[in-house]
Amino acid sequence: MLNNPALSDAAKLVGRILLALMFVLGGWSKISGYAGTQTYMASAGVPGLLLPLVIIVELIGGLMIVIGFKTRLVALALFGFTIAASVPT
Repeated sequence: MLNNPALSDAAKLVGRILLALMFVLGGWSKISGYAGTQTYMASAGVPGLLLPLVIIVELIGGLMIVIGFKTRLVALALFGFTIAASVPT
């Protein structure tokens, strides 16, 4: 079924959109709840000054995944970001 190039390309696009969606929505929610997110980060021992960098990584990285620009590099960066964010403090 995926031997059809058009279907294969569409499946890749849908996959990229779904993958990027969690990062873009996460970045957007951090913007809308900036003060609360900064307080939460500080309570976890992470400097609140890193919040703009976190937002940029999530938003720009997610959008780069969607458009397919430097996809492997960005996916690797977002992988590292996810691992760093999930390590208990």
